[in-house]
Amino acid sequence: MSALARWCLDMAARRWPAGIRDEMAREWHAELAAIEAEPGGRRRALGYALSLLTSPPLRDRTGAPRGWAETTGPLAPAGALLLTALLTIAAGQLAGSLTSLLFSAAGFESYAMTWLPAVAEGLLTGAWCLLAGWWLGRRLPLEPTARLGAATSAAFAPLLIAVAVLIPAFVDQDLFYLVSLLIGLLVWVPGVAVLGVAVVRGRRLTLFGVVVARGRRLALLGLPLISAAAAAAATLPMVVSSRDSLSGGLRAAAASLLAGSPTAEYTVIEDGLSSRAFYYLGPWAITLMAFGILALAFGAAALRPLPGQALTAAAAASTAETEASPARRTPVVVAVGASCVALAVIAWAYTVTILSPAMPGVSATAPMPGGDGEIYLWVAELRWGAILLAALAMLVATADRRRALAASLVLAAALVVANGVLVRAGAAGAGGLQLTLLIGGIIVIVAWLVARGPIESSSQAGAADQVVAVPGMDGPGGGAGSVGRMARRRVVAAGVVAAACAPLLLTQGTPGVNHPFLPAGLTLTTTGLAVLGVLLAAVPAVALSRRRVPVWAAVALVVVPVVVVVAAGLAPVPVDTEDTGYASFGALAGLPLAVLVVALLRRHRERRRGRTAAVWVLLVLAALPGTVLLLVASLFLGQIVPNLLFATEGRGYPADGLSIVPGAALLMAAVAALAAARLDGMPGRGHRPGPWPAPDPVRPDPVRPGEAVPG
Repeated sequence: MSALARWCLDMAARRWPAGIRDEMAREWHAELAAIEAEPGGRRRALGYALSLLTSPPLRDRTGAPRGWAETTGPLAPAGALLLTALLTIAAGQLAGSLTSLLFSAAGFESYAMTWLPAVAEGLLTGAWCLLAGWWLGRRLPLEPTARLGAATSAAFAPLLIAVAVLIPAFVDQDLFYLVSLLIGLLVWVPGVAVLGVAVVRGRRLTLFGVVVARGRRLALLGLPLISAAAAAAATLPMVVSSRDSLSGGLRAAAASLLAGSPTAEYTVIEDGLSSRAFYYLGPWAITLMAFGILALAFGAAALRPLPGQALTAAAAASTAETEASPARRTPVVVAVGASCVALAVIAWAYTVTILSPAMPGVSATAPMPGGDGEIYLWVAELRWGAILLAALAMLVATADRRRALAASLVLAAALVVANGVLVRAGAAGAGGLQLTLLIGGIIVIVAWLVARGPIESSSQAGAADQVVAVPGMDGPGGGAGSVGRMARRRVVAAGVVAAACAPLLLTQGTPGVNHPFLPAGLTLTTTGLAVLGVLLAAVPAVALSRRRVPVWAAVALVVVPVVVVVAAGLAPVPVDTEDTGYASFGALAGLPLAVLVVALLRRHRERRRGRTAAVWVLLVLAALPGTVLLLVASLFLGQIVPNLLFATEGRGYPADGLSIVPGAALLMAAVAALAAARLDGMPGRGHRPGPWPAPDPVRPDPVRPGEAVPG
């Protein structure tokens, strides 16, 4: 392995100019030797050498040549912007529901109109995009590049937002619609990027030597034109694929842009042919304008970061990584995280191969007074919930490693892909279970390798200033070793999402008359995953608490939510009624537990004795009715992620039942990110040392006449 790493370095050095080739090779070999001298350094040394071999000769901010693994920017700003774009889709759906309600109250039927509801929905969504983009840009701007500088956020924001714009096409599973949106985005993304850079740099639009627009006026003029051009470009497949020659395609494109009546080829079904879907792409321009407002607001706000957020995204992430250098990992946290990963993957495999294939038999034999869609949605939520818990557990288990977030994302993405393939293939039975477990185990190993080595500090002194020591005492709350800030932030983010979302699995159910026909493991798996999420949140929070937790309090924090979840999930349901039982009440334990997780890991401001405890007790009590608000909000968000997940499985959203967990996970991910970012208190409210006091003026001693002055 060492010889292979040195060969990779020699090959990588040959790509540099002859004048500095030998110098580069010497520096790299010296760094490679230092890495290999560390415990477990041979594998990381090989990864370092491969990164230099497979990357172009680039120099980082300090001027040193690095490979892609060393020059990769942080994922936090890009992920936050992508999450905001996903939430924008939910905001658009909420705006559509609100406008429909307002139109109905005014005596108008919104379904009979096209442009007026679309404009009203676009205005509400645009207001959300303006506020969200400005708020996010001031806190998490993208890393400035050498070519674009401060305009980097404005240039790359449209490309990240385009991923969310494509989600409706993936959900519909229509290749024609997907190609249409891709062509439109080929116009919209570069257009909005150029417009954003021009606005940020203060460029002017001149016509015949006269300044037409600049700054905000340029954005107000350019964004509608770019969005309209993108919508027009999206009709190109409609024009080209028309059966009525070019004129028929142009008429169809005009009807699509102007919300007119579809042409005959989209309404008349000929013998032996299927009908074609007709898409109105004119209102899509309004949607593109709303997302354009998000991109422009994000880029413009990046020029005015908050005083406490003046660091660039890369510098902030680098500081966060180097300031938290745990001397050694807390064994309890790693053990809990690794165990939950294994149990979640086992639950996922069992649901895919045993529970899901059993649902058609249940549908055929059970009375199903409410329809059979709810049982299919039940097992689907179990599959997705298990994948979510596995990813969160991986984040906890690798919290003190350099690429913990990347490892959890790789695990989640790979399990989603494997889930879709296995569901489409119809894996079932003992053989399917063994195959699924093997695939899951391989994915877990790959994700663990992606996490790489522990976080390393740039200097011992700098790390000592930032590391929060947790003495290794016997009682709970004194985790072994020292816990870094970055590790604690990752734990609190995973704990908040796990605590809030896992108990929501208990909201899925079916009338009692169907329970005798259900597989024996369905209720046990649902309750077990809910308990798994509670343990994943509670145990690391107690182990990494900033202050000592009494033994009785630690036991109560873990046992009480578990008892509530188990009692609700396993409570018997009368088999002679159409009641679904009391399992849904177990969801009330989730959000209060999430509040307690933040309370244990957050650094609290100085207050009078007992006031901090009173504040957090009130927050815990407020979380009980807040669970109802979370359920309602998850229903609006539940039209985004579930449809996309069903698309990967080759299925559609069932007519019966409501999806809760995916929407709640999307919403709680944003809440968890905010809680993790402010784990050390509100930015800008900490103690700031005052200026150095001015020295007292030095008064010279008076010299008497005739006295000699020394020197």
